[in-house]
Amino acid sequence: MAPRLRVITYNIRKGKGASGRSTAGVDALGRALSGLAPDVVLCQEVFVGHGAAAPQTQVLADLLGLSLLYEPNRQRKHGHHGNATYSRHPVSDVRNYDVSTNRIERRGVLYARLSVGGQVVHVLNAHLGLNSWQRLAQVKSIGEILREQTKAHEPVLLAGDFNDWHGRLDHVITEQLGLTNAFADVPARRLSTWHAARPLFNLDRVYVRNLAPRDAHRLDGKPWHGLSDHLPLWVELELGAVACAA
Repeated sequence: MAPRLRVITYNIRKGKGASGRSTAGVDALGRALSGLAPDVVLCQEVFVGHGAAAPQTQVLADLLGLSLLYEPNRQRKHGHHGNATYSRHPVSDVRNYDVSTNRIERRGVLYARLSVGGQVVHVLNAHLGLNSWQRLAQVKSIGEILREQTKAHEPVLLAGDFNDWHGRLDHVITEQLGLTNAFADVPARRLSTWHAARPLFNLDRVYVRNLAPRDAHRLDGKPWHGLSDHLPLWVELELGAVACAA
């Protein structure tokens, strides 16, 4: 049987909950995620403060029981926030790509090279900008990352918060980057991830290459509606006969 990879992508809103005013931290969020036993979790807007409290990155890593990869994208007065990738599988390379288009709105793509059952899987954790020209420029940068880091036959997972309110990036990513939307067969009404309390927009995405989606769905209902303003996406991917990891 071919190896499978259980993946969640989730913008956690710095642990502030759906209302933006939660003081519960990320403990409940981490427990909810860990109950699903994922192999890879890609989080955006993870906050690391300068104070004595344990950073959200480490709290989630401990609750998930997965290794942590984190790089900040934006510095703030009391800390910084960025993308965090958690993995059950060995990591042989990691790099944060700054895809910001201006000094104010900092954005990044966290790249990781995993070994899953002896096979290379390239994982890109993305958080794109708030207007369309930014996002197009950032997708172009992702294409450059793929050309730099991957070979055509190797599995690729690209996921995160694309902020693509109107769905205009989908054909760009599939046609120009050669990736497949893992949720292409999911009904449109089940794709919206924001706002969690009343999902109207499909901001979060999962794209793959040389990986076969076997299950793809939005995590809905309790407790997800209260943990962030985004709903997480779950996908189970099957690896085929691809090259072994170096």
